[in-house]
Amino acid sequence: MKILLMILVLAASAVAQSVTDGKAVIYVYSLSAATTFGTVKKPVFLDGKELADIRPERYFIVLVEPGKHSLHLKNKKLGGIEKDFAAGETYYMKVEWRSGAVVSPSGFVNVAKDNAAFDLKQLKPVDKKNDKD
Repeated sequence: MKILLMILVLAASAVAQSVTDGKAVIYVYSLSAATTFGTVKKPVFLDGKELADIRPERYFIVLVEPGKHSLHLKNKKLGGIEKDFAAGETYYMKVEWRSGAVVSPSGFVNVAKDNAAFDLKQLKPVDKKNDKD
Protein backbone atom coordinates (compact mmCIF):
# COMPACT_ATOMS: atom_id res chain seq x y z
CA MET A 1 0.00 0.00 0.00
CA LYS A 2 2.82 2.44 0.90
CA ILE A 3 4.61 1.63 -2.36
CA LEU A 4 1.46 2.30 -4.40
CA LEU A 5 0.96 5.62 -2.61
CA MET A 6 4.58 6.57 -3.24
CA ILE A 7 4.24 5.70 -6.95
CA LEU A 8 1.08 7.83 -7.19
CA VAL A 9 2.80 10.77 -5.48
CA LEU A 10 5.82 10.50 -7.79
CA ALA A 11 3.60 10.23 -10.87
CA ALA A 12 1.57 13.28 -9.81
CA SER A 13 4.79 15.19 -9.20
CA ALA A 14 6.10 14.26 -12.67
CA VAL A 15 2.84 15.39 -14.31
CA ALA A 16 2.89 18.67 -12.36
CA GLN A 17 6.52 19.20 -13.37
CA SER A 18 5.78 18.63 -17.06
CA VAL A 19 2.87 21.08 -16.98
CA THR A 20 4.94 23.85 -15.36
CA ASP A 21 8.20 23.08 -17.19
CA GLY A 22 9.85 26.33 -18.12
CA LYS A 23 7.09 28.46 -16.56
CA ALA A 24 6.62 30.41 -13.35
CA VAL A 25 3.56 29.64 -11.23
CA ILE A 26 1.62 32.52 -9.66
CA TYR A 27 -1.11 32.04 -7.06
CA VAL A 28 -3.36 35.10 -6.84
CA TYR A 29 -5.63 35.08 -3.81
CA SER A 30 -7.77 37.13 -1.50
CA LEU A 31 -8.64 36.63 2.13
CA SER A 32 -12.00 37.68 3.53
CA ALA A 33 -13.07 41.31 3.46
CA ALA A 34 -15.92 43.09 5.18
CA THR A 35 -18.55 43.43 2.49
CA THR A 36 -21.48 45.76 2.25
CA PHE A 37 -24.21 44.85 -0.22
CA GLY A 38 -23.77 42.37 -3.06
CA THR A 39 -20.73 40.49 -4.19
CA VAL A 40 -17.36 42.20 -4.22
CA LYS A 41 -15.17 41.13 -7.13
CA LYS A 42 -12.58 42.88 -9.23
CA PRO A 43 -10.80 41.88 -12.44
CA VAL A 44 -7.09 41.03 -12.23
CA PHE A 45 -4.85 41.68 -15.22
CA LEU A 46 -1.49 40.27 -16.29
CA ASP A 47 0.39 42.50 -18.73
CA GLY A 48 -2.87 44.23 -19.67
CA LYS A 49 -4.81 41.00 -20.32
CA GLU A 50 -7.74 40.20 -18.01
CA LEU A 51 -7.23 36.87 -16.21
CA ALA A 52 -10.08 36.46 -13.73
CA ASP A 53 -12.35 38.25 -11.28
CA ILE A 54 -11.02 37.92 -7.76
CA ARG A 55 -13.26 38.16 -4.75
CA PRO A 56 -12.76 37.58 -1.05
CA GLU A 57 -11.94 34.01 0.02
CA ARG A 58 -10.96 32.88 -3.51
CA TYR A 59 -7.78 32.16 -5.48
CA PHE A 60 -6.61 31.28 -8.98
CA ILE A 61 -3.36 30.05 -10.48
CA VAL A 62 -1.65 31.34 -13.60
CA LEU A 63 1.41 29.98 -15.44
CA VAL A 64 3.65 32.58 -17.08
CA GLU A 65 6.72 32.58 -19.24
CA PRO A 66 9.83 33.63 -17.32
CA GLY A 67 10.62 37.34 -17.37
CA LYS A 68 9.21 40.64 -16.19
CA HIS A 69 5.44 40.79 -15.87
CA SER A 70 2.98 43.22 -14.38
CA LEU A 71 0.03 42.06 -12.30
CA HIS A 72 -2.55 44.75 -11.64
CA LEU A 73 -6.18 45.66 -11.15
CA LYS A 74 -8.28 47.42 -13.79
CA ASN A 75 -7.55 50.75 -12.16
CA LYS A 76 -3.76 50.71 -11.92
CA LYS A 77 -3.92 53.52 -9.37
CA LEU A 78 -5.24 50.93 -6.89
CA GLY A 79 -1.96 49.11 -7.09
CA GLY A 80 -0.15 46.29 -8.76
CA ILE A 81 3.19 44.58 -8.84
CA GLU A 82 5.87 44.36 -11.50
CA LYS A 83 8.29 41.52 -10.99
CA ASP A 84 10.81 39.34 -12.77
CA PHE A 85 9.32 35.83 -12.58
CA ALA A 86 11.76 32.91 -12.84
CA ALA A 87 11.07 29.55 -14.52
CA GLY A 88 10.21 26.77 -12.07
CA GLU A 89 9.51 29.19 -9.21
CA THR A 90 6.18 29.68 -7.44
CA TYR A 91 4.94 33.09 -6.32
CA TYR A 92 2.05 34.06 -4.04
CA MET A 93 0.26 37.38 -4.57
CA LYS A 94 -2.45 38.44 -2.14
CA VAL A 95 -5.04 41.08 -3.04
CA GLU A 96 -5.54 43.46 -0.12
CA TRP A 97 -8.94 45.10 0.44
CA ARG A 98 -9.80 48.52 1.77
CA SER A 99 -13.05 48.76 3.73
CA GLY A 100 -15.31 51.69 4.29
CA ALA A 101 -18.52 52.82 2.65
CA VAL A 102 -17.35 50.84 -0.39
CA VAL A 103 -15.10 47.77 -0.27
CA SER A 104 -12.37 48.00 -2.89
CA PRO A 105 -8.97 46.40 -3.47
CA SER A 106 -5.94 48.37 -2.35
CA GLY A 107 -3.28 46.44 -4.26
CA PHE A 108 -1.13 43.30 -4.19
CA VAL A 109 1.25 41.96 -1.59
CA ASN A 110 3.98 39.40 -2.38
CA VAL A 111 3.53 36.74 0.35
CA ALA A 112 6.07 34.23 1.69
CA LYS A 113 5.36 30.57 0.85
CA ASP A 114 4.70 29.49 4.46
CA ASN A 115 2.16 32.25 5.03
CA ALA A 116 0.49 31.69 1.67
CA ALA A 117 0.25 27.93 2.24
CA PHE A 118 -1.72 28.59 5.42
CA ASP A 119 -3.93 31.21 3.73
CA LEU A 120 -4.71 29.04 0.69
CA LYS A 121 -6.04 26.21 2.87
CA GLN A 122 -8.86 28.54 3.91
CA LEU A 123 -9.89 29.48 0.37
CA LYS A 124 -11.76 28.14 -2.67
CA PRO A 125 -10.82 28.50 -6.35
CA VAL A 126 -12.54 31.27 -8.30
CA ASP A 127 -15.76 30.21 -9.98
CA LYS A 128 -15.27 29.06 -13.59
CA LYS A 129 -17.58 31.85 -14.76
CA ASN A 130 -15.11 34.38 -13.28
CA ASP A 131 -12.12 32.88 -15.14
CA LYS A 132 -11.51 35.06 -18.21
CA ASP A 133 -8.60 33.17 -19.73
